[in-house]
Amino acid sequence: MNASLRLRLALLVVCSVALTVALVLYLTWQRVGETMIGMEEKNFATLLLVEEERLNTATLNHLAAKVRSVLLRKAQLRDASARIQTLLQALAPEQAAGSGQGHTVLQPLLSAMDAASIGLVDDVDSIRMEILDTEKLLNGQTSLLGLSSGLQDVKQRPVQRLLKQLSRDGDFAVFDLPRLVATNEGRMIPSGTYRPVLAYFLPLDGHRPSREILVSMIPLDDLEKMAARAQAQLLEDTREKFREMSLYPGGLVALLDGDGHILVSGGDGLLPDGLDAARAEARRTGMGKVILPSAQGDMLCLLGSIRAFGWYVALTAPLDEIQEPSDSLLASLLAVSLPIMLLVALTALLMLIRTLRPLKLLTRKTRQLANVDFAAPDALDRLEPLLSKGLPLERRDELGQLARAYAHLGGALATNIRNLMEATASKERMEGELSAAREIQMGILPPPDGAPEMCGFRASAFLDPAKEVGGDMYDFFVTSDGRRALVLGDVSGKGVPAALFMSMTVTLVRYALGSGLDPAAAMSRVNAMLEAHNPGNMFVTLFLALYDPKSGELSYANGGHCPPYIIDAASDAPPRMLDKLSGPLVGVIPDMEYTLFTDTLKEQETCLIFTDGVTEAMNSDKELYGEARLQDFLAAHRGASPRELLTLIFSELVRFRGEEPQSDDITMLAFCRTHNASVAQPTSTARTSS
Repeated sequence: MNASLRLRLALLVVCSVALTVALVLYLTWQRVGETMIGMEEKNFATLLLVEEERLNTATLNHLAAKVRSVLLRKAQLRDASARIQTLLQALAPEQAAGSGQGHTVLQPLLSAMDAASIGLVDDVDSIRMEILDTEKLLNGQTSLLGLSSGLQDVKQRPVQRLLKQLSRDGDFAVFDLPRLVATNEGRMIPSGTYRPVLAYFLPLDGHRPSREILVSMIPLDDLEKMAARAQAQLLEDTREKFREMSLYPGGLVALLDGDGHILVSGGDGLLPDGLDAARAEARRTGMGKVILPSAQGDMLCLLGSIRAFGWYVALTAPLDEIQEPSDSLLASLLAVSLPIMLLVALTALLMLIRTLRPLKLLTRKTRQLANVDFAAPDALDRLEPLLSKGLPLERRDELGQLARAYAHLGGALATNIRNLMEATASKERMEGELSAAREIQMGILPPPDGAPEMCGFRASAFLDPAKEVGGDMYDFFVTSDGRRALVLGDVSGKGVPAALFMSMTVTLVRYALGSGLDPAAAMSRVNAMLEAHNPGNMFVTLFLALYDPKSGELSYANGGHCPPYIIDAASDAPPRMLDKLSGPLVGVIPDMEYTLFTDTLKEQETCLIFTDGVTEAMNSDKELYGEARLQDFLAAHRGASPRELLTLIFSELVRFRGEEPQSDDITMLAFCRTHNASVAQPTSTARTSS
């Protein structure tokens, strides 16, 4: 057993140390891995911020160049239109004054300027002009440059509204017009493709709306080409930057378009599938993270959104590569922790061996202690060397305290056992005396089924004291005139004093009724004698009755006792109560005269006399049984014989009380008037619990 305890404690120490070390190593490995992933996320957030700033700067530069180019073209159109307007007014003022014939002068003028090599502006070949007749345009005709009344500019403004709201200095608009190609006949027809065109509308007269408007147009194709060149240069710069980045083996950094397609990338890894959730998170929060399986193992995928372009920056890296520092740290910690753990376990085992050695000695002494006869007079003298010899009494630790307590155990144990034996002997003597007292008390009272029986009379009694002896009493006997004396009483208190007072009361009642006194006179005499010899101020509730079996007449006196019930077995009438009191409690008030009452029992009527232990029975809910329940129970069992009735009542009280202990003595006496022709057989029994 000692070796088993030693082994269990050693295993407990080793397992505790191993579990602690394993938990610390695991938490360290997990925390370092989370830190590495967190650092990767921070680095990616920095990369995303730098790339977004670089792309935004490039975009702003491109937009600035585009704005400058558009402003230059507007200036070119405004300057060219102003020159043409001036020449038209100088060469043909009457046509330029709103006659509607200005377009007949414009084409010869442009041809003459071309022949004389007089340019309007640089790149004059890219500028196209015409004088627009607004009436013809509004009537549904299309101009030479492709303008019609239903055409809308890029801002969704119809040409018709533009012409009506045209300012005197002219206005600009951008249209998507079909490209024109020359046919074999020299005509210009639409090619089916469109290009952006910047148009300038300048009125030639002072009317609003103007009838003749000089329209100048210049294509913006070069702006689209410039944007394409700028985007290509931006992607090339991004590709070079990504190639220069230091990535994990198998990692990848890429710039994705809005659909997740790679625009440029760097690194030797592949972009895994299943990034839709990460893209949705990046659109919502700015950055998304997901771990996806791949041929290289689990991959950490980080996506950042560049909102200005609708693009994404993606970074992938194998989790094994990211967590490689935490794995290396775990291996190093294991190399250091295992020897330390073995050393701790060995030290703990040695300490356990040293600590448990005195316990083996205590075990041997305990076996010797079990064979000591503590009843012997010299038990204490033999215990002292047995318990103290060889024990580490000088130690100041817990084992020393245990040894000293064990040495003190023998003396205390012998003393306690000796006291216990004396107490047990005293208790056995007391129980024997109480048992003898109970036998004496029950011997004073008649047997429960010992009532004298004759024609017209049957009786039974029941007594169950709450303790070994009690203060309840009953009695029945035949008087000299042939009547039946019936007695029931309840002495105050319980135990031996109540039993002694009850014995004295029974003796006095028998003497008084046996002397020929009626119940009231007998009660007065008993009261006087008890009051005169009652130093403890005890009292008794008493019911005395004389019953004539021939006539059914019942003479009775009630001294503060519970009123009896009369139950008629021949009818459905409720039980009636003999509720008249002859006087107060017996044995307290001197010179007390009690009143005599009479009643008559019909055939098949039963009288039940009982003590308050019946109606005051209490259940676990602290609820009393009460007179109402008793009356209902008697009505439900009106046909029972006296013996059966008492047995049923006690069973009902036990059921009602449940687990609650009996709190008071229970005593009952029942008698009935039978048919005069019948002869009752002695069948009464009663239960008495000790």
